[in-house]
Amino acid sequence: MTDEAGDPGPEVIDQAEALAVLAALFAGDGPDFDEIAGPLHWPTVSSGEASKHWAELRRWVERLIERFPHLDHHVIPLCWWRHNGHVEALVALRDHERMCYSNSSPPSAGLEWHRGFRDIEARLREWTSTIPCGSQHDPRPRPERRVDEDQWATFVADDTASRLARQPGPPAGDDTPPEPDDTPPMDGEPAP
Repeated sequence: MTDEAGDPGPEVIDQAEALAVLAALFAGDGPDFDEIAGPLHWPTVSSGEASKHWAELRRWVERLIERFPHLDHHVIPLCWWRHNGHVEALVALRDHERMCYSNSSPPSAGLEWHRGFRDIEARLREWTSTIPCGSQHDPRPRPERRVDEDQWATFVADDTASRLARQPGPPAGDDTPPEPDDTPPMDGEPAP
């Protein structure tokens, strides 16, 4: 664990740094685990948050396509946002990338992201091959990928309204207290 001069090797330093991070977390000096965002479950995104999440996802997908130009319309169709399976797979991939490249991830996490990327890419390619949009090969140079802004805005507004309609409970801003629970207690439970 030490070299000829008696200095600690890189393994000892890495272990010491990892222990220091853990000690800080347990001492309350590090980030609160509740503050670390977990994966986004797309079906439960509220109507109030939908526009923000759609914009973030769109930016991430556009950057992904720029970074990996082989992701053509055979993998991610121009209208990917109209296909829920594609949306949820891309959200999962984005969240996986975020966690794999966080400061607390091990050095091997980048490789893990590329494995997940490979799996999601194969799934997207398979799904895209079964839909009529974006699945025809075009030997010309790859066209610029532009989203029709009016269609996009209409779609996000419709999605937000649909989520609001499906949202359980009183509408946002309703300060009406909930009805008391008149259900009798189960055997052994204290009465409310």
